[in-house]
Amino acid sequence: MELNIDTKLTLNDGHLIPQLGLGVWQTRAGATCETAVLAALEAGYRHIDTAAMYGNEDSVGAAIRKSGIPREKIFVTTKLWNSDHGNPERALDTSLRKLKFDYVDLYLIHYPVRERRQSWRALEALRAEGKARSIGVSNFTIKHLKELLAETATVPSVNQVEFHPYLYQRDLLDFCVGKGIVVEAYSPLTKGERLADPKLVAIAKKYAQAGEQPATSRSQLPFVQKISRRPEGKSTAQILIRWALQHGLVVIPKSANRGRILENSDVFGFEISAEDMRFLDRLHENLRTCWDPTNAP
Repeated sequence: MELNIDTKLTLNDGHLIPQLGLGVWQTRAGATCETAVLAALEAGYRHIDTAAMYGNEDSVGAAIRKSGIPREKIFVTTKLWNSDHGNPERALDTSLRKLKFDYVDLYLIHYPVRERRQSWRALEALRAEGKARSIGVSNFTIKHLKELLAETATVPSVNQVEFHPYLYQRDLLDFCVGKGIVVEAYSPLTKGERLADPKLVAIAKKYAQAGEQPATSRSQLPFVQKISRRPEGKSTAQILIRWALQHGLVVIPKSANRGRILENSDVFGFEISAEDMRFLDRLHENLRTCWDPTNAP
């Protein structure tokens, strides 16, 4: 299947999730966050990922309203924070009040804290009430998933984890695929730590952009002509995003910079070869730029 900015994956509950999204972790609330979300929506993104812990849910909601795009056309994720497991319903109600939404498309347990199993039952109830259309988890290892699946008939729709060639969690991906769980990649750009890796740069230079057409089905949008072209090849960030897309992941690169938001969406006019995908797979070095959930009990 040819990928484009409108490509969606089907979750195990039947809902659709756009494969490319914008993450807003560490994006300052207010004008900075609103501007970033509006730039992403103008560029064709239809998936925004926030969380109670980020402190910018209100800005995400405001930007979506300002965009004029109908709410039902935009997939919005938020998350249950670690200190809110005593009352997940109240936590989601607070998030909905800040977003000024009646529902979120996806509600995740942000981290596998000890209360995760009882909280999952609360999320099941929230889905039944319609406050969350889909429910899932984040930072869950195979161990955490097996524990949860042993106690519930509701398989998480998503497991959102750090994922990139330098943290190629092949076993986790295979396990999730086998259980019908979509893997969503956060920090797919390694927080910038490996963007200058000579091995990655060499791959990026192979994919020249000369003569390419911006690969979006929304080609009428004015942003399309403003994407900077690199005659020497794709950017390393674009290679990392495309690698994740070709592995069937949902990908949510974070940026508050308009130019990078546009560049991160310009990943559909080329395909990484099978040989280069295998090369990128071998860059794995267990690099974690965020949490290490393998230590969570």
